[in-house]
Amino acid sequence: MIFLLAALPLCLAIVVVSAGFFVKGAVSIAHRLSVPEFLVGSVIVAIGTSAPEVAINVSAVLEGAGDIVISNIVGSNIVNIGLGVGLAGFMLSFDRARPEYMKSILVGLLGTVALLANTILTSNGMVSSHFGLLYSALILIIFAYYMYSSIKNADGSDDEEIDAGAPLWLALIFVVGGAIAMAFFSDMAVHFAVSLSKSMGISEAVIGATVIAAGGSLPEVSSCIAAARIKRPNLILGNVAGSQIFNILGILGLSGLIRPFDYSTVLWVDIAILAAMTVFLLACIRYFALRRFIGTLLFGSYACYAGYLIYIST
Repeated sequence: MIFLLAALPLCLAIVVVSAGFFVKGAVSIAHRLSVPEFLVGSVIVAIGTSAPEVAINVSAVLEGAGDIVISNIVGSNIVNIGLGVGLAGFMLSFDRARPEYMKSILVGLLGTVALLANTILTSNGMVSSHFGLLYSALILIIFAYYMYSSIKNADGSDDEEIDAGAPLWLALIFVVGGAIAMAFFSDMAVHFAVSLSKSMGISEAVIGATVIAAGGSLPEVSSCIAAARIKRPNLILGNVAGSQIFNILGILGLSGLIRPFDYSTVLWVDIAILAAMTVFLLACIRYFALRRFIGTLLFGSYACYAGYLIYIST
């Protein structure tokens, strides 16, 4: 028990520090290569910080734990929006999002709606190899088009002037090393948190719905907070939008390709909540009246969702 109480906060601290180096490296790369910050956030940061979700889901699908696969993906996206953008909203102000930002978040919403339809329209939730192949193909097409469109149309007008700071080789070390450290220590943090929760008599349902999903999203949330500290809203939106697309299409598609799996249809509630929170995020970054309260509204939404999970599992 004493070891777990000491190891858990240590792992969390390392994740936060690693995220700081990771974001600094990504910002430096964006400046030196004249790449729009949003594209860096939606590709490098988003995919790099999704490593824990990939590791968790591959293990879960090999063990036939379909509920963990879906709840981890959906829960992680909810955490990204509610905690990632929500906490960042307390630290900086968001401007009205450009069209490509809105389109990226909308892609994640469409993937969520498709999963919701699959859940509601089937007697038992099923992700087949064909479903996985479709989602995997879609993410490749979407990211290829998205990267081409962003590079072609972005003029960098809303990217702040950045002091590159580190040379390119050092920035690459920050990105790669930071991603590896975040993936490893966030996985360790989840392991310690689960062990601690079990030793304290907390149910596995609460652990799976809260600790694993939130723990797997530690890198994304930490990256959002680190980006907020250096006033980079584009990185925050890019990270969340890219992670949402990668989680719902890429990781889910990969899981279905590895092995078809079933999952409980009661998860339609969680998927519907994710869809609603994504719509809420779109409204917040589009309309000024809501944007002023983006932190309170999104963080409050996540708090209500966490309360709902605890309520139904008791």
